[in-house]
Amino acid sequence: MTTYNEIAGRRVNFLSSDPTYIDTNSEGQVWYNSTTATLKSWLPTGTWSSGGNMNTARLQLAGFGTQSAAGAAGGNTVPASSSATELYNGIAWTNSGNMNTARREIQGAGTQTASYIVGGYTGTALSNATEKFNGTTWTVSGNYPASVAGISAIGTQTAGIAAGGNPPEQSATNTYNGTSWTSAPSLNTARHYATGIGIQTAALVAAGQSPTTAATESYNGTSWTTVNSLNTARQEQAAGGGIQTAGILFGGQTNLSVATGATELWNGTSWTTSPGSLTTARSGLGGATAGSNATNLAFGGYTTATQNATEEWNFGVYSYSAAAWASGGNMNTTRGENLGAAGTQTAALMFGGGNPIAGASESYNGSSWTSTPSMNTARVAIRGYGTQTAALGAGGGNATSPLSSTESWNGSSWTSVNSMNQTATGRFGSGSQTAAMAAGGGNYPATATLTVTELWNGTSWTTSPANMNTGRNRGNVSSSGTQTASLAFGGTSPSPSYFSATESWNGTSWTSVNSLNTARSENGGFGTQTAAVAAGGNNALSSTEAWNGTAWSNYPSLPTSICQMGSCGTQSAGLTGGGSPGGPTYVNTTLEWTNETGTAVSKTLTTS
Repeated sequence: MTTYNEIAGRRVNFLSSDPTYIDTNSEGQVWYNSTTATLKSWLPTGTWSSGGNMNTARLQLAGFGTQSAAGAAGGNTVPASSSATELYNGIAWTNSGNMNTARREIQGAGTQTASYIVGGYTGTALSNATEKFNGTTWTVSGNYPASVAGISAIGTQTAGIAAGGNPPEQSATNTYNGTSWTSAPSLNTARHYATGIGIQTAALVAAGQSPTTAATESYNGTSWTTVNSLNTARQEQAAGGGIQTAGILFGGQTNLSVATGATELWNGTSWTTSPGSLTTARSGLGGATAGSNATNLAFGGYTTATQNATEEWNFGVYSYSAAAWASGGNMNTTRGENLGAAGTQTAALMFGGGNPIAGASESYNGSSWTSTPSMNTARVAIRGYGTQTAALGAGGGNATSPLSSTESWNGSSWTSVNSMNQTATGRFGSGSQTAAMAAGGGNYPATATLTVTELWNGTSWTTSPANMNTGRNRGNVSSSGTQTASLAFGGTSPSPSYFSATESWNGTSWTSVNSLNTARSENGGFGTQTAAVAAGGNNALSSTEAWNGTAWSNYPSLPTSICQMGSCGTQSAGLTGGGSPGGPTYVNTTLEWTNETGTAVSKTLTTS
């Protein structure tokens, strides 16, 4: 293993903001942005990389803001028009205040805290409505002079310009002062589904349908001038912002059925096709209109299905996400069926599971697994508690029936202790070897789901009078939670029906809180009551969501589809082991989750 210090002769710089580079001598520079908790480097190339998924998949939506502070609003969820608004912080999307009028075929302009949208189609009628956003709520502003869809919006909330639209194909242009619209000189080419770049007095409009065109026009505050065309004619693309002399345009469709991922850069004179195309070719997507041609964002859209994927564009400055999955050492025993887990990312214990039904136990040191003495009773869908050297395994099932048996681990061997009051598989639970909670679960075979809650005092289990609000089994819980502060999420009923319901436990009662964005069962889960992670699972095999104490946000996906795994750790450093990619197959892979948020600590970058 080589360190950056050994390669470059110095440690990685910790900076509160990105440095400004003006020449190619900066190639290869590396720094850590402590404000965004992101490792970055300077490379003379452009590329797209995955960001956190949107909460609502949609196309023909409005985008605004920058790569690390973006917004998305409205759009088409097929078949309905949406009023939903989401905000992006550079890692994940969070739901915000809805628009006043649900609509699609719209564009936005401005920043995350000061933007506007105009026109669009509600699903039954064209709109002339203008709305302004302050970062929290939308306010109705002055109406546009015509009801049109597919209009280009450019500039800021107090100095905007809009051009084109349909039906029929429009060339009209109007300027916006934050309150009302004023007529301005028309485009040379009437069109809709075009996109715009720049500001009110120095704008650029490109592409669109008239029919599908590559035409580009430049505006100087007085008139539009036709300039060099795009290399790829398209419509329903996104222009991710920039200025009149340095812009970016990406995605769209080259005709009514073929999506493109082509990315083009504008230098003030001509367009150049970048070798870095969108990973997912799509049309009807949104972009960060206040961004630049060096750092931008693509989100939503449509390929053969409505998209919620987000991609981040970096040219020159390349960001290495602070939240990501990486592979760890393989387990010794291949298995799934919801094995038990305890401990942390660098000191974990996993036990039980199926392939076939197992009692095998292994410990993890952050790099490799070591086999330890097996449990006394082999079982699947077991709940684990505690640490690597002081763990508890309870409940689960064998080939014919659910179990109530409990075993305690002292770092060397498993000892049978007092059984649970309820025989059940797939229970929710968190806590330690001497103070644990178990709730829900299912009979076996799964003919019923349970709501009962039990508490462990280190010697015996006591049934609590407080039941879960939603009966279910085989979901997961914040594994680093305690007996008196935990979070349960996901799960299934015998139907099967997948749950997104989330409940918070305070030691006395269960309270329903905001649901997961994607319903799932047999998912991984770790963290605390106020900072948890839900990973993978049936119906959401690769998605990751993080809980901030109030709501769930989509985060970077798992590198492989997985369910039925063991999981433990915290929101900043979690672990999953084993599991199934779907169907009757199992794996021994380990995946490590790292989310470096909070205060940065100086360290040496290592490269392998």
